[in-house]
Amino acid sequence: MGKEPLHDGEVFGQLSALFAPVFAGAATLSFTMLQTTVGTGDPFEINVILSTKNDINAIEAALIIPHGLELVNTNNGNSLINFWIEQPRYDRETRTLTFSGITPNGFSGTRRLLGLTLKTSAPGTYTLSFDPAHTTLYQNGPSGIPEPTTIEPLVLQIVNGTARTSVPAIDTEPPEAFTPIVIRTPQLYDGAWTLIFATQDKGSGIARYEVSESPARRADSSALNWTKAESPYQLSDQSLTRYIYVRAVDEQGNARTELFTSSRPFPWFESLLMGILIATLVLFSWWLRRKKRHYASP
Repeated sequence: MGKEPLHDGEVFGQLSALFAPVFAGAATLSFTMLQTTVGTGDPFEINVILSTKNDINAIEAALIIPHGLELVNTNNGNSLINFWIEQPRYDRETRTLTFSGITPNGFSGTRRLLGLTLKTSAPGTYTLSFDPAHTTLYQNGPSGIPEPTTIEPLVLQIVNGTARTSVPAIDTEPPEAFTPIVIRTPQLYDGAWTLIFATQDKGSGIARYEVSESPARRADSSALNWTKAESPYQLSDQSLTRYIYVRAVDEQGNARTELFTSSRPFPWFESLLMGILIATLVLFSWWLRRKKRHYASP
């Protein structure tokens, strides 16, 4: 007798059971900044903060930017999110900033999710908040259920004033070292060989990833042909005969290039942990995209 198919919550819930148990509590999404009153034309920075008593291992969020505020950029440096399913993406028509990601070993406490730089050209009062209908935190436990979440909006008072020159922090460090992984699963690209990669940048944040599939090994990465990519990435060379390079570039242009190699020896415990991380990333990515397609259907 065949097994019954897993429902959306069961897919993620059973995977979550690999990690820490759930304790009673709730989470809060809030904002912090150094000042609550700024002048027109002044760029100002805001941090998006998650505080939770439960272990949380996944988040999908939609942040509404009110009319009158302009999003200058985002910064995911030093975020608690280890793997981004959807990098922060701003839709100017809906004025919504969306993002999603996971922290496979779970997190409890208080930490930064994301940094925003905003500015405005008109005085007034503006409220920054999340769309609760499209913002969900997921418990790191056997049920895989949404965590009850309180959203604390930020009210900004913009006054007439002369714009001040903002001096950005200097970031000369490349993103952290990482290990690209090649896998094959029926849930991704109909079973095609797929490249998985992710890293963090504690300074300015990751701006983009690039992939190169080269017929020859290159010591100079500038000699490679690069393609902008997102993880998971379907490889063009399904025979796996080419050298696979992944480059992570931060917002200041610092880059880290890694070469995939299937011959790297892993200690047994590292292999197990890597397998859990990959399984979490792949299944949650598939589950989240399936959920979004379901909600988008008439």
